[in-house]
Order: sequence, then structure tokens, then C-alpha cells
Amino acid sequence: MTTWGKLRRGRQRGTAAGGALAVVLVVVGGPGEAVAAVRNAPPERIVHELMSTDPGGSCGWGEARTYAAQLPQLRVEARDPDHVPPVAEKVMVQFQVAWQDGAGAERSYTYDTGYKSPIPGTPFTHTVTQPPSGEPQIPSDAVIRWDARAYDGEAWGPWSSDGGAGRCEVVLDSVRPGAPVVGSVRYPDDGVWHPGGEAGVFTFSVADGDSDVVRFRYTFLGETSKSVAASADGTASVSWTPKRSGPFWVEVESFDAAQNVSSRTVYEFLVS
Repeated sequence: MTTWGKLRRGRQRGTAAGGALAVVLVVVGGPGEAVAAVRNAPPERIVHELMSTDPGGSCGWGEARTYAAQLPQLRVEARDPDHVPPVAEKVMVQFQVAWQDGAGAERSYTYDTGYKSPIPGTPFTHTVTQPPSGEPQIPSDAVIRWDARAYDGEAWGPWSSDGGAGRCEVVLDSVRPGAPVVGSVRYPDDGVWHPGGEAGVFTFSVADGDSDVVRFRYTFLGETSKSVAASADGTASVSWTPKRSGPFWVEVESFDAAQNVSSRTVYEFLVS
């Protein structure tokens, strides 16, 4: 079930949101004696190590936030102290997704999964969805913030971001970076034959003002492609030596953090 609305800490179901309610049975013993027995403990807080996005990867925020080229699937695992074999207590997970729309207003919704056994390796998932038609959409380059909590039918566990923990963040980036610019002092692409026999340095840079390029993929003469990481200013350099005379070329593509790939640049040069 998906619930849309203003940013809030989620709907309440049966108990106070995030409450640590335990149902207590009072068993009367001898005269004046009472023994308290805890029948139910709330699910545990979902830890960041058990939270991820696909695409994107592990949970992070701030400088450690991840990137996705499409609306990601959110994945968590839940734990419940009452789920101890042979007791097979099941839980559901509530996701809360928040972002800023194109006008800078805060938007959010919650989504409830079905019930499953909270055992290691069992994921609870939700794919982030756009709001209904007519409502402000999740824009490209939006920072999607999300957290989750579990419910065992009687009590909510705390939100994954409770206790000062951060909310997982993933940047939606569906825009392809510009084609890379390639240059070489030793072997320029100028239609002129240049003496060979020595290594040339080929520089790849960011095109069209793109600042989020993280790596370049390149291949000389259609050989096995290789990758090189871009520096903070969006540039990278590789060294390559022609083995003979003739026309040569290198094909280069740029990738951003969301793994969007640019169109291919073909750089041609002549070696005598």
C-alpha cells in the first residue's frame, strides 16, 4: 500500500509510530506476588548495513550518497527478536521516500510491504514510483531520501534513521554526459603525419561543462576497451605507443556517477 502526502514519519498502525511497545501479561503468583512476562518485543531498528538500492548500491548520505540513472529499487532486511525458531513470527516493512520537487517543496510518501519471515537473506523491496499524474514529479538530479521500519502486527520498530543515524540518499540522474574531448600534443588530430616510435599522452576531458563525469572508457584501434578514472576536474590521461606507421584512432566514452554513458568520440591521428 502506498500513501502519498506531506513529509511525515509515516502512518500509525495499532501503536505509536516507532514505539517500543511490549505487551505485558501479569501472572499472579502467591499472595502479594506478581510476575511480569513480556509476550512481544518490537522489531529491531533496520541498520544501514542491511539497506541498499538497485541501481546505486549501499546506503550512504552526504558525500557518500549513491547515484542511479533510473528510479531505484529499495532493499532492506528486517530483524525481530521474537522470530526465534520454532516461532515463525512475520513482519512487514514500511518505506518512507522523500525528495524536493522542481519548486523546492518537500514531498514524500510511504509504502507498506507484505509480511515475511525476518530471516537473513530475505529482502523487503520497493521500487520508487513517481506521484500520480497531476502531482509534482520527482525531477532528474533530485536527492531521494529514504528510511524504513518494521512492524510485527503489534508494535513498530524504530525508523532506520532514528538515534541520529542518517537517511539513505540516492541521486536520480538520468541525463547522459556530453561526449568527451580528446587531445594529444604528440599525436594531434590534424590530418598531418607525425613521427612515431614514442609514447604519446592522450588527454580526455569533460565536454559541454559536465562536472559529474567519473571515468572514461577507451579503446585504441578497436582493441579490448579499458577504463580510467577522472580526476576532480573531470579529466584523465593515458599513454599509448603506436607500433607501426599508418592511420590510428582512439574511441572514448564518458560515464557519470549514475553510469550514464555519453556518445562516442573518435579521435584520429596519422603516424609516419
